[in-house]
Amino acid sequence: MRGKIVTIFLAAAGILLFSAGSSAHHGVYLVYDVSQKVTVAGTVTDYQFVNPHVLIFFEVTGKDGAVIAWSAALTSPSRLARNEGWSRETLTHGDKISITGSPTRDGAPSLWVQQVTVDDAPLLGSYGAEDEL
Repeated sequence: MRGKIVTIFLAAAGILLFSAGSSAHHGVYLVYDVSQKVTVAGTVTDYQFVNPHVLIFFEVTGKDGAVIAWSAALTSPSRLARNEGWSRETLTHGDKISITGSPTRDGAPSLWVQQVTVDDAPLLGSYGAEDEL
């Protein structure tokens, strides 16, 4: 009887451990409104080809001349390297970019990326925001 209780406890602990990580990772739905799509153009200030998500930081100049710092998140660097040919050199400081993606639910200047365009050339072919969700 004691062995059965220990087995049930370990199985339950394992299920909780894996489900907690899974739901935390898929918080994209909580942060971003994936039913919406916006496009923002600006200049790259930083590009981080790091785990768990590649990050792009860029500045956007509004119609009133105010400069707003934006951020954008993509899938993992290994997925972008394998499927899209991205590397640490794909974007550099000063690149003029246009990013299309899902905005945050709270209106913060951040996107979950669906497409990145540099010099009118799209950088993403097979990847889309729904692939990571």
